[in-house]
This record gives sequence, structure tokens and C-alpha cells, in this order.
Amino acid sequence: MQILSAFFRLVRIWNLSIIALSLSLFYFLVIVPIHNTKLGTTLLPFSHVEFVLFVLSVVLIAGGGNIINDYFDFELDKEFKPERPIASGVISLNSAMYLHMAFVFLGVAIGFYLGWTIDNYKIGYLYVICSLLLYLYSSYLKKIPLAGNLVISTLAAFVFVLPVIFDAVFLNSIHAQSLFENTGYAFSIIIWQMKFYAGFAFLTSLAREIVKDIEDKEGDSVYNIQTIAVQFGETTAKITAAIVMLVLLAALVFFMQSFYAVNAKKEFLYVSSGLVVPVLITLSFLLLAKQKNDYARVSTFLKIIMLLGIFSIPAFYFFGRIITP
Repeated sequence: MQILSAFFRLVRIWNLSIIALSLSLFYFLVIVPIHNTKLGTTLLPFSHVEFVLFVLSVVLIAGGGNIINDYFDFELDKEFKPERPIASGVISLNSAMYLHMAFVFLGVAIGFYLGWTIDNYKIGYLYVICSLLLYLYSSYLKKIPLAGNLVISTLAAFVFVLPVIFDAVFLNSIHAQSLFENTGYAFSIIIWQMKFYAGFAFLTSLAREIVKDIEDKEGDSVYNIQTIAVQFGETTAKITAAIVMLVLLAALVFFMQSFYAVNAKKEFLYVSSGLVVPVLITLSFLLLAKQKNDYARVSTFLKIIMLLGIFSIPAFYFFGRIITP
């Protein structure tokens, strides 16, 4: 039981669950309904089994990234986070590396298989690139100010981009066969949905990564991990995170205006009260933060905001609203 619990903490099962939830909601409540309503078809890029494999492939790559991050943080965690699975000795360094390799191998293999099922095996190379980026992040990039933050935030956004890439290949295939005339219009709607959720994921993740860097400043400085908080100081890092959150607020206000213009009251209310207000509250806590616990609270609030953004998918679905150009 101790090893199982350590394994779940090592792969960060909570984060992986959020990824699986995001993919499932985006696919079944965005892509599938658009296919049904705009194309009038039940043809989809994945069968149910293939979709399970798709989610598994992404979760495996992300889990492998989490494992290798703890592997490289072994010495730092022994001093500052001794409860972590590898630092505590519950999972050995060798076991962690074997797990990482197994996760990445299986994730990439499934990626190539899924690409093969839609006659484009080259999609599998995207899995290879993501795996390499996660490895480089843990071994090198997170030691460079903002570089590591941008990599993780981009990969968080890519969770919403990858299913659209699969769908683009699928739609191109059925369009080439002249099965439907309005595949371009349907795909443009999917692209707008992707922009909203990928952009939201990128900005919330970027703000949270910078806040976590401030929280971990003491340990990072000891081990010469040159995050923006270590290199330029807490104030600069705080201002940078605040600017990111202000950009997020501006984007949300833009969509609020769009909903207001078409009298979409429920959607307007969700974005204003469910997203804008929490972001404003979190921003105020960030500006007032001084202690490590203060930044930890801001980080938790940002994760809650991420969840609120994800839950806008079923909210908008039941409201009957699709984000369109």
C-alpha cells in the first residue's frame, strides 16, 4: 500500500486525472457535438476504444514527465521535500528511471498506433517531441528563467491542441472523399473552441508556474536553479505573474463582451462570476503575498481556476452555447 501511494504521488495522479478529464470533456462535449450538428454525422476520429487509448497515451507521457522531474530533483527534494517518493527512499532512483522509460515508450507507441489508424503515423512524432521537451525541462530548461515555465505552459495548452490535430487529419480525409461539404466551417468552430481552452490553459499554467517558482525560491537558489524568482528576485517574479493574470483577465473580458452581444446571459454569468471574479481575487492575494504559505495559497487558487475553466465545457454544452468566430 505504501508503494502504491508513493507511485500515485510520483506520477501526480491528481494532475493526470485533470488531463484525462479535460480531454474527455473537450472531445465528447465539443468535438463530438460539432460533428453531429454541423456535419450531421456520427463519424469521428476515434472509436470508443481508440479514445481510451488516446487519453492513456497523453496521461502516460505526462506521467513520465512527472517521474523524470522527481528523478532530477532527488538531491533538492532530500533537503526541502523529503516526503517525496524518491527522496524518502520508498521508490529508488533506478525504479523511477525504469518507470519513466516504460511510460514514455508506451505513450509514444500508442501515439504512433493512433496515427496509423487515421493513415498519418507521423502524428506519433508529436509524442516524441513532447517527451523530449519534458525531459529537457527537468534536466536543463527549468534552470533558465521563464524557459521551463513556457515549456510546461505550452504543453498544458497542447492537451487541447492534440485532439484537434487528430480531428483535422480525420476531417481532411472525409473532405477529400467529398463526403461532406461544410467540413471547413465545422473545423473553424472547433479551432475557436481550441483557442479559448488552450489559451486559458497556457495563461493559468504560466501564472501558476511562476508563483510556484517564488514558493520554491529558497531550495532553487541553493541548487543554482535560476528561475525568474532566483535570477531577478521575488518582486520581479510577482509582477510577471500578475501581468500574465491581467492578460488572462483581458481575454476573459473579451469573451464576456461576445456573450453579452448575443444576449447569452448564462454564459456571461459563468465567465464573469466563475472565472473573472476568482482571477481578480487570486490576483489580489498574489499582490499581497509575502510568505511562502501565501504563495502556496495563490498556487492552489490558480489550480481551482483551472478546474473552473475546464468545467465551463459542460456548462456551455448544457447552456447550448458554442464559441464561434
